[in-house]
Amino acid sequence: MHAGTRQVLLLFKKRASRAIQSPRDGNGELHIAFAIPSAELGNWESWLQTRGIAVEEKRAWESGGWSLYFLDPDRHLIELATPGTWSVY
Repeated sequence: MHAGTRQVLLLFKKRASRAIQSPRDGNGELHIAFAIPSAELGNWESWLQTRGIAVEEKRAWESGGWSLYFLDPDRHLIELATPGTWSVY
């Protein structure tokens, strides 16, 4: 769903994405994604590593984008997404 000129609101049906073995199953704690430039992905990985924050998953998407998933202190799933992750981004 478009939520503005450069924003996307994604809604997940509970347990609907289990078939792709992803932590984004709409169950449990909140999942939120932030758009980042592709060139920043490595910087974010380094930033997380130096702070001892485990990456839950790093996924390459068919359209060329990447998603990097990690948990915040409240166990909310945070996604950093590069262009090519969704059809609108």
